[in-house]
Amino acid sequence: MHWTINMKYRLGFVSDKESESWVGGSSFLPNHNFYEVHESGAINAGPNEIIEAVSTLDMRADKVADALLTIRELPKKAINIFRKEFNYVDSAPFGFDTFTLLQKNSHELSLGLVGRFWRPDLGIVDISDAQEFVSFYRQRVSKLVVRFQVIEYPDGSNTLRTETFVDCPDFQTKVLFTPYWLGIRLASGLIRRRTLSSIRSALNT
Repeated sequence: MHWTINMKYRLGFVSDKESESWVGGSSFLPNHNFYEVHESGAINAGPNEIIEAVSTLDMRADKVADALLTIRELPKKAINIFRKEFNYVDSAPFGFDTFTLLQKNSHELSLGLVGRFWRPDLGIVDISDAQEFVSFYRQRVSKLVVRFQVIEYPDGSNTLRTETFVDCPDFQTKVLFTPYWLGIRLASGLIRRRTLSSIRSALNT
């Protein structure tokens, strides 16, 4: 692994001071309070091919990722059953299609999500494009960016890095989001690593 994760970010907490001086952050989310990063090993493919593999990936195709995401969706389904809303129209399973495409080029794919993620239904806010994502502001609503980035190293190797940035606009939102963040860290990290592994395996065959 070329990328060494700083131990202070193991839990993913970022102070306001650290966020202000952050180098290489997402232009779509200049300030963030939570951060997660993972990186694949060497991938035998060019940047364009790697990014295309990301953009066409179905994260639910992985059995482990699908199982974890299905578990995350259970509270929402349980509430609907409790309310006897048997005729409700179920939303599509959570996946990359849930996100808003913010940017795609030869080296990067950035996706955005807005919502109250600690709620059973995630409280997703429909965002049409990158401009609306950047300008969106509402108290007690978080903004999240997932960035896939191809990193080219001097030795000629390419790797794929995935980073998650989350911004909470006020103290109350941080209080609500923090226990959720801590609760999903292991599952989120596992899904990210399996996503990277599946892309690497597909391109290295």
